[in-house]
Amino acid sequence: MIIIILGMHRSGTSTIAGVLHMNKVVMGTYQNFWPRPLKQNPKGFYENYDYRKLNDQLLNSSGYDVKSYDPDIPVVQPNDKLEAKMAEIVENSNSSYPDWGWKDPRTCLTASHWSDTIRSLGLEDELKIIFVARRASSVARSLYKRNKLPFDNALQLWQSYTERALEFCSNSDLPIHYCSFEDLLNDPFKICNSLFDFMARDWDSTIVEEFIDHSISTSAKGDEIKYPRSISDLEDKVYSFVKNQQK
Repeated sequence: MIIIILGMHRSGTSTIAGVLHMNKVVMGTYQNFWPRPLKQNPKGFYENYDYRKLNDQLLNSSGYDVKSYDPDIPVVQPNDKLEAKMAEIVENSNSSYPDWGWKDPRTCLTASHWSDTIRSLGLEDELKIIFVARRASSVARSLYKRNKLPFDNALQLWQSYTERALEFCSNSDLPIHYCSFEDLLNDPFKICNSLFDFMARDWDSTIVEEFIDHSISTSAKGDEIKYPRSISDLEDKVYSFVKNQQK
């Protein structure tokens, strides 16, 4: 089984990745988990730097620097060299672990190319997608705390990442599971039960109880953030998928 976790920066993808990793869906190793735990993610990011580095290279080759925080993101067009690197890293991961995956918010912008790579290797039947949502206002407050990114810029960036990820999902015939960071914190056992049902895997509830810290999110409250209509409509669309998943 191969799991790709999609979700905007500061949306809870690290928490989902950590839960999966500690339940033997390998998200990486100590050697390639980077960054190490920091104040904003004290339990770790569970981000495989090898995949993150390739995502940066894919975006850079298309003229985009993630650290610019520019919401005007070009369509990624990988070259032959990068496609070969993608195939190599997927083959190496798949030969090393029976159940594995990765999490990197940049994959929202590159998912179709990773999916094409996995399909070209004949592994498409192994692939499942987990889409993690978080309210745009919470993401904006979190990005302001971490990067001093103005709210308007953060909201536009949330919109760009979310639109790209949803576009991929809407055009894909892959199994997709939608969940939200808010629901995960409010009822971790219910959400994890649904998540592991989707993956057809057993899970250890004691791991979840010890790992998920309900106080980890402090950005749900704060300065009021008014949305443009395009943001509120997109947020409604995302959370309609989350709600439908729970039925």
